[in-house]
Amino acid sequence: MSTLKCHEEIGRLFALKQKSEIQRLGKLFSTETNNYYYDTGTGKVLQLDDDSFKIMQCLFEVSDVNDVNEMLIVQEITISAIKDFCQTVIDEQLFRALKPERLYTPGHNELLEERVNNELSQVILELTGRCNLRCGYCIYNENCDLNRDFNHSDMSLEIAKASIDYAAQHSGEKIAVTFYGGEPLLKFDVLKWAVEYSLEALKGKKITFSLTTNLTLVTKEIADFLAAVPGMGVVCSLDGPEYVQNAYRKYANGEGSFSRALHGLRLMSDSFSKSENSISINAVFAPPYSHEKLNDINSFFSGLDFLSPNVDINIGYAAEGSIPNADIKFKNKHDAKPKEIDPLWSWLEESALSRPVIRDHINNISSSGIESSLISIEKRYLSKIPGEFYPFNGCCTPGARRLYITTNGELYVCERVGNSPSIGNIKDGIDFSRLKKYYVEDYSEGSIEQCQNCWAIRLCSVCYAHNYTETEFNAFEKNRKCNLRRSIHLKDLILYHTVRETSPEKLAFLEHTEIY
Repeated sequence: MSTLKCHEEIGRLFALKQKSEIQRLGKLFSTETNNYYYDTGTGKVLQLDDDSFKIMQCLFEVSDVNDVNEMLIVQEITISAIKDFCQTVIDEQLFRALKPERLYTPGHNELLEERVNNELSQVILELTGRCNLRCGYCIYNENCDLNRDFNHSDMSLEIAKASIDYAAQHSGEKIAVTFYGGEPLLKFDVLKWAVEYSLEALKGKKITFSLTTNLTLVTKEIADFLAAVPGMGVVCSLDGPEYVQNAYRKYANGEGSFSRALHGLRLMSDSFSKSENSISINAVFAPPYSHEKLNDINSFFSGLDFLSPNVDINIGYAAEGSIPNADIKFKNKHDAKPKEIDPLWSWLEESALSRPVIRDHINNISSSGIESSLISIEKRYLSKIPGEFYPFNGCCTPGARRLYITTNGELYVCERVGNSPSIGNIKDGIDFSRLKKYYVEDYSEGSIEQCQNCWAIRLCSVCYAHNYTETEFNAFEKNRKCNLRRSIHLKDLILYHTVRETSPEKLAFLEHTEIY
């Protein structure tokens, strides 16, 4: 590379730094042994030699170095090293991420109506607004404003039938039918009818079924029925050993639910062991936080001898805002200089790095969260040149990936969104004017100022969930989460490359992983 061309390129980069544009173009990060650069425009990750890292530090971290001459003095870098760096930047098309004016994906824009009308993937029936438990972190509690409160509304057979008929008309070759609540087993009669009707009305399609249950209402009859339904998957809500479960998962009278839930899990496990269907477990990690508690939870699940091996056991924090004054950070008392850390992530990370494989076919809580982090980096956007468009963060195509139908037939984009504008009703169908306004135009316009200046825009997993009120998109609430999401994606990058450095064989499972 000529000296002139090198001078032009490094000058361009320092000009970006002076205009405060450099931070959106990529991210420096380090493992214990190597330094790396993630490029926003292309998705590439480059391992840096010492000289390249010093140059990158001048661009990203050292505020009082603003041109090549100052860099030569401060970092003692040779002209030859700068030329090599600039040649790599040009060859790899780095630091060239376009600044978006809007978020864009075909599924949200020109293909929206086609996909919504013809490619519905999952229909979710809210069988009831009732629940027999009052869990301390539930988003449907009266003292939590993330969602509706519990109510006494139940879905009628008429609405259930209309929902399944809608799915038959608007889905492709595959369709998932999910039952939701409240506690859906309170309306087992409607659930059973809907399954049987679905098998007839959706004949010819590949059908799967699922539901989430707190397990306390499971009987042998229910377990046997669910195990016999083709393609049925059941998510079982159970937090861990008795002291953990009973701290939050309680009946309205304050009584703990552990004994009844464990009995229900035994029944489910016994019935499902005789079928091809699967069960999984969802656990909530709630205050007080400690690694000792996570060890107890992990030992509890791995010690359930009646549970089939390799059951997916997912663990995560309660929804933000569902527990008043709950801070997910805690100080590690074993450190000489205690610092705030994320207890769940640090425990998961330590487990992943210490075990010989990521998934060891033993029922533990450490596999699924780590797997999803590694998958997010392995399957990230990657291109030889910077992409022209930026997607709607982690948002699926609204009204097509999922369709949530309430007990009274109102339509929403997802069961996880919470308070949000309706997109129609089961009688009249999707209101595309509302769908486009709230979940395309408002979301993009309310997000773009933050997104266009974010290095993690192509990694972002933020979705519609809890970013709306009943009447509008809440840009403040959505953008408030940005720093947290960036820190999560940075941890994902560091973990992935640490594993690739130290134990690359652990990533073999990624070759056979599909993204849905």
